[in-house]
Amino acid sequence: MSSKPSAIVSVLYPRIPDLKFNLDYYLTSHVPLTFKLLQPHGLLNGSVSEVVGDSDYAYNITLEFKDVQSWEKGLESGGKELTDDFKNFTNATPVFVVGKVVS
Repeated sequence: MSSKPSAIVSVLYPRIPDLKFNLDYYLTSHVPLTFKLLQPHGLLNGSVSEVVGDSDYAYNITLEFKDVQSWEKGLESGGKELTDDFKNFTNATPVFVVGKVVS
């Protein structure tokens, strides 16, 4: 049985005019890399959604963590490897929103 997350990290990829986003690479390579690097630090679950409608963002990735400290430790440990991989699937700079779960 998995733990209930107490921190949510949203990774938002902006809908820029010349956006390139290789969803196949993202799903088959970057997502497994994310879990490999962050799960030992408290990553519990994640989901990828393609944003619909007239939004400033094209993709929204939701990562659920045991707590904010788990996210920070994971970022410290694997953040560079993950950000170095961005060039393999997108030309956009993501926006990270970290929040504590309140309900």
